[in-house]
Amino acid sequence: MKIEYRNISPNETEAINQISDWYLSEWKISKIKTTKSLTESTNQNVIFQTIMTDEKKLIGTGGLYHKVGIQSRIKKYENYSPWIALMFTEPKIRGKGLGSKLLDEIELEAKKKGFEKIYLFTHTAESLYIRKGWNEIDRYQIEGKNIVIMDKEI
Repeated sequence: MKIEYRNISPNETEAINQISDWYLSEWKISKIKTTKSLTESTNQNVIFQTIMTDEKKLIGTGGLYHKVGIQSRIKKYENYSPWIALMFTEPKIRGKGLGSKLLDEIELEAKKKGFEKIYLFTHTAESLYIRKGWNEIDRYQIEGKNIVIMDKEI
């Protein structure tokens, strides 16, 4: 494996199409919404979107965002920012530590951009975030999912 990480640019249509397919499949986020958020220069929500490649093949992604969906559901978090969001690795490579390395890269980039504290929420990868030093700050049952909201000083 030759894993590389970098931030995606708005003109990388092939990669953005792949990310849009992943997000539709994993979270039912419309392809149009994902494409707009990653290509429109007027979008102020995406701070950056990191991609992970192996031999130039896209295998994972995640980003740092000013706003995420949980904030509209739980009002006490509406002014919290920024959020690591939409962390995705291809299912066939899961369990090999690559999601952890992608998280490290996103945290490093967030720190470079001057952020001192970051947030996330998850219902699927809590153990990963605990291992990586994240702290639980709240827990909710939403649509049958056990959602944990976490923070980390970086």
